[in-house]
Amino acid sequence: MKRLMKALSVMLALALLLAGCGGSGTSSSSAAASGGDSSAASGADTLQAIKDRGVLRVGVKDDVPGFGLYNTETQAYEGLEIELAKMIAGDLLGDESKVEFTAVTAATRGQLVDSGDIDMAISTFTITEERKQSYNFSTAYYTDAVTVMVKKDAGINTLADLDGKTVGVATSSTSSTALTAAVQAEKPDAQVEYKEFASYPEIKAALDSGRIDAFCVDGSILAGYMDDTVMLLADRFSPQEYGVCIKKSNTDLAEYVDGLITGWLEDGTIDGLIEELGLVASFEG
Repeated sequence: MKRLMKALSVMLALALLLAGCGGSGTSSSSAAASGGDSSAASGADTLQAIKDRGVLRVGVKDDVPGFGLYNTETQAYEGLEIELAKMIAGDLLGDESKVEFTAVTAATRGQLVDSGDIDMAISTFTITEERKQSYNFSTAYYTDAVTVMVKKDAGINTLADLDGKTVGVATSSTSSTALTAAVQAEKPDAQVEYKEFASYPEIKAALDSGRIDAFCVDGSILAGYMDDTVMLLADRFSPQEYGVCIKKSNTDLAEYVDGLITGWLEDGTIDGLIEELGLVASFEG
């Protein structure tokens, strides 16, 4: 009998121990779930985090005249997207100087948004359905179109003339896809080769030296690289809408910025900046 009672006591103790472990597991799962909610909440508290930090971190281009250009003489950034970044900082932090610029390229801007190194990218970032799956984009503040720059003496006058030619494009840009479709619409069997470069000045230098036959990107960007030796083809295709890019989880910041951009479009502020900076007219069809 004593042995039976002892066995029952051991079994009862084991049952209680297992129940306790089960309880701890449930508690841990709840904590993990809570942690997930907390992480989501932190994504929704981006505005406060920026206010606490006291500076807005923005990724911008440093080689696109009229949009984002680092002026080596003044040692300052200038352009439409620089002004928009300053205006956002002014509204959010009460001081347009409370903005920290980071130079980005088409290849690095998304990575820096994802990593949290920058709060947003205002960098001639074209809005596409595919990109909207990964990022939040504001309403478009500028609409452009893709076109092509060639040397005046190259004998290239139409898109069909690009058949068999080598075209320079920016790494990770959408220009090559747009150009291939446009060229093949003119000449279905046409074949265009592409060479990718990290920056626009590198593409222009390659065109000048004859290493490529053409330079393809949005027309307003090409306008900043015009000189007496080159020309733009008349064809303008594949509308490109530029939006402010923000991390997918940072919904409060995205909604806030979209509200600002929408307001500045409605009251003419952005159109005024475009006119003041002498930018190429937006794509109209």
